[in-house]
Amino acid sequence: MSLQFKLLIVCLMVFTSDSQAIEHTLITKQGFELKTDYFMPQPATNRAVILLHQCNSDRTMYDNIAVELSQKGIHALSLDFRWFGESVSGKTDVKELSKLPPAERKNPWAMIMEHWPEDVQLAYNFLRHKVGVNGNIGVVGASCGGRQAQILVENNPIKAISFFSSAVVHSDDAETNYKTSLAHLPTLFISAEQDGTFKGTQKGFTLNENLQSKFISYKGDEHGQPLLKQDKNLANTMANWFDANLAK
Repeated sequence: MSLQFKLLIVCLMVFTSDSQAIEHTLITKQGFELKTDYFMPQPATNRAVILLHQCNSDRTMYDNIAVELSQKGIHALSLDFRWFGESVSGKTDVKELSKLPPAERKNPWAMIMEHWPEDVQLAYNFLRHKVGVNGNIGVVGASCGGRQAQILVENNPIKAISFFSSAVVHSDDAETNYKTSLAHLPTLFISAEQDGTFKGTQKGFTLNENLQSKFISYKGDEHGQPLLKQDKNLANTMANWFDANLAK
């Protein structure tokens, strides 16, 4: 492990009996602390999945999925995006936005998301160290997390991806980009029929070229995390799909 990588990662070994997680703090180049939960598999394989939450939730939405993955020998890491969950510091907290004057709240997302790709890359580097250069890594992106998952795929050898209530194809430019960079990958698409992401999710599935790709649709308008409560088997379904597609 390089000295730089050692400096970037501080591991806080906090075991919790209910979630089976090890709490880790990843330190960015700016010195910002990113909170993650690492689910260590027993026995471990050279496979891993990064779990990126939606913007009205945090990393805990993936606890059940991460446990299922770890039981299959797959390393799982759920990350709180900067500004969310426990990855906060002073005014770097999404809850602080409501305190700003209306004019300053108009379009804050560019500022919030500015560092997310490098933060997600740091999480990827952590898992890459766990599985080695020949290991297989997948990623789940829920809602706004889907865009970060896509950026990660464009810059790293990701083997499988899931868009969870995330409309990957929402414009002509997005369609062109999808065909170029993602259409070949095994992909698990998940969306509810009356959710705003459904058309873009369905379009992505139609354009996808991989025979292992799958589209799971639901009635209603639930978005992301609530689908895990609506379908008690969804966490297991997602874990089984990654288990099969990261083995290749």
